[in-house]
Amino acid sequence: MEATSTVGGLQKLMEGLAIAVEKKSKDISNILDSLVPQIQTSGGDFGNCSSFEKQLETLLQWESKEIIAKAAKVVAELAKSENGREEYGNTAILKTLVELLKTKEQDLDILTQICRALGNICYDNDKGRKFVLDANCLPVLLGILERSVSETGEEGRTLRNVAAGFLLNLLIGQEDVQQKAIELGVSRLLCSILELDGTVPEGEEASTHILLILGLLTDLVPPCDSLLDEKLCQVTVKVLGASSSPEVSEMSLELLHGQAENEKVKNHLAHAGLCELLVQLLEKHKPLVNDDETRNLMKMACDLIVLVLTGDVSMNTLYAEGKGKVFQQMMSWLGSGDEDLQITGVLAMGNFARTDKHCIQMVEAGVSKKLLALVEKNNTPSADIRLQHALLSALRNLVIPSQNKAIVLEDGLVDTIYPMLAIPTFPVVFKLLGTLRMVIDGQESAACKLGQKKDLVSRLVTWCGTEDHPGVQGEANRLLAWLIKNSRDQEVLTTILESGAVPYLVDMLTAEHAVMQNEALLALTLLASMRLADAEADLLQAKIGDKLAKLINDFGPSLACEMVQNILSLVNKLANAGALQHHLVDCGVSTALSKLSSKENVTSISNQITRLTSMLDSG
Repeated sequence: MEATSTVGGLQKLMEGLAIAVEKKSKDISNILDSLVPQIQTSGGDFGNCSSFEKQLETLLQWESKEIIAKAAKVVAELAKSENGREEYGNTAILKTLVELLKTKEQDLDILTQICRALGNICYDNDKGRKFVLDANCLPVLLGILERSVSETGEEGRTLRNVAAGFLLNLLIGQEDVQQKAIELGVSRLLCSILELDGTVPEGEEASTHILLILGLLTDLVPPCDSLLDEKLCQVTVKVLGASSSPEVSEMSLELLHGQAENEKVKNHLAHAGLCELLVQLLEKHKPLVNDDETRNLMKMACDLIVLVLTGDVSMNTLYAEGKGKVFQQMMSWLGSGDEDLQITGVLAMGNFARTDKHCIQMVEAGVSKKLLALVEKNNTPSADIRLQHALLSALRNLVIPSQNKAIVLEDGLVDTIYPMLAIPTFPVVFKLLGTLRMVIDGQESAACKLGQKKDLVSRLVTWCGTEDHPGVQGEANRLLAWLIKNSRDQEVLTTILESGAVPYLVDMLTAEHAVMQNEALLALTLLASMRLADAEADLLQAKIGDKLAKLINDFGPSLACEMVQNILSLVNKLANAGALQHHLVDCGVSTALSKLSSKENVTSISNQITRLTSMLDSG
């Protein structure tokens, strides 16, 4: 029977195939070829085809390799529809396909079509997937992928594509199977395929499969044990650079973004040139960003640059003594008209400014002036909060080195950021207070100027009492203490006293962190030394004795000897006022100090403690 006489419909072709199989006719090959386009246009409606299943099962065991491959191709086409998967994903056909899959030295064309057929049957089909997995096909499939890597030409690429698609359908929703695949070394195979096919247009479909598989597997592995080793990072970066497919680019970005929390991955990506590539791509495609989808892709790329820069080693690599291309480009983005690029530039500056050496070089290079110019344009409540937060973070880091403080203050830091006190957003307030605190350290003039501003101190007192943001509460307390410590100024102390700040400084004595406890001790000691008479009533009302007793009893044995000495200094100053001396004794400060004197951490000053307690008790 001639195949041309069977093109009238799928049913006719099926009937014709049955006759051809029975007669072992030479027409079988042509009929199978004709079936493929008919199935593709059938919409999944195959009519009555129970006998057709038997014909396919028979043909999958035919003597001719060509017929076996063509029969498997027909099964693959049928299994593209849900009806087809149910009808032709039966045990008999699956068993035959699996046996063919496991045949050693199998013909390449047969292997390709078997992988297509099984891959399609396993798509969204738990029954088919279970049969294949129960038959222990996972290691077999990985072996086929291994073979496909060594196959050259179009046949090899096709096999890699369909085998990777088969693997993807097998792994979806199967965490235990995914874990087994990882244990069997699948990531090395995936890397090899991506390296072969990821940088050429013909390999786009295979690349898509591989990236989807890697997405599944990386979700399974904890971030500390990322699957992305140095080689896979390098290959993925190459794919991102070479691909003209938006889908492949997006998947590559998502994969790298999802793994860039890992420190080793950050280092690999920095050395692989990812950030340089992203900068190049962002500059190239910036004019084409005109909808939410492309904007989100752009933001992901920007986020990825910043993520890589959060690693110490990767950041140093890209800084390159201030001469790195990425550092230079990030500096230029500070003046970008695109808000996402500009914010990325500011965030990058904050990350580069993580060592004193970098900070000093960056201030010398004019980075702080560029940042202050940006603040000046964005220091009101209506400005972008993300940008404000990033700017303050970067400036705070830059003024940590002592030699930078005076320079940046001279450039107008305080006056430029001061209007930001009106911004009601707590994350911005948190960074603002931290920046002010850091810049006044050792800067008496700046501390005096700020400490005499009644509106500032009043706001600090309000924030000291907030329960809505512990970070702001802590920074407000610390800034009050630092204003006293760094100014040692009578007018500042007057402003502090009149604002009602004393109770908060007293509460700070029992803060969770020792550094804050010590800051409170120093500030209160200065206050008691310079304005004891004026502060006495506030100190009594704040029950400073109770707070000191709690500090000594709860934290004493673990306190550094220097901090205990600071407690003694404060107690000694407070005892100069009769009412406070009695208050300290009544609250048990003397008793607490006596108990502390026997502890190992204060052996060197035990005599000093004894003298002070005797003085308190005799008063």
